[in-house]
Amino acid sequence: MKKIGIYGSIFVGDVKDKNIDYIAVDNGVMNLIRLDIHPIFVMGDLDSLDDKKALLDYNIKVYSPIKDDTDTALALREAIERGYDTVDIYGVTHKRLDHFMAVLCLLKRYRDIHITIYDEYNKIYLLRKGKHIIKKDNYKYFSLFAYEPTIVSLKNCHYPLDHYLLNSDNPLCVSNQTDDEVEIEIDKDILFIQAN
Repeated sequence: MKKIGIYGSIFVGDVKDKNIDYIAVDNGVMNLIRLDIHPIFVMGDLDSLDDKKALLDYNIKVYSPIKDDTDTALALREAIERGYDTVDIYGVTHKRLDHFMAVLCLLKRYRDIHITIYDEYNKIYLLRKGKHIIKKDNYKYFSLFAYEPTIVSLKNCHYPLDHYLLNSDNPLCVSNQTDDEVEIEIDKDILFIQAN
């Protein structure tokens, strides 16, 4: 496992692991500076970065604002090309819902890479098909959203299910809870969210 972090333009507080490499996307460099983390490089169209002087000590990849991918998608592609197979993403869940939806698309596009999105309240990732035991950790709720019709079984939670067909237009599996850890079995990959 080779892990990297990507930090976007919105400051969402501390990171889970300061001992890994980081890529700063646009104003993400300022967020990492606040956390005393030196990114391996800064990339993006730099449209959200007010203080360009802050870039003097960093490796930079600048892209045109007219492009076919988001800055986060470019950073993720760069991380994968560098051999990283586990990616934590921060600073992408506020204000611009269109950009957040684009990041959710990346979870599905790169389903063979373990990508986790973090903010102050949520942990979001693609849960691969199969059986899983997931600890509550510091989160109060968990939710599942199907990309396609998915058979879901849930045990050790407030709202258990037994081989329930969850469709992509069905929000039934939102805001469930477990006292310690939940057992999940799914026959397709599914979007999984832990939240406070």
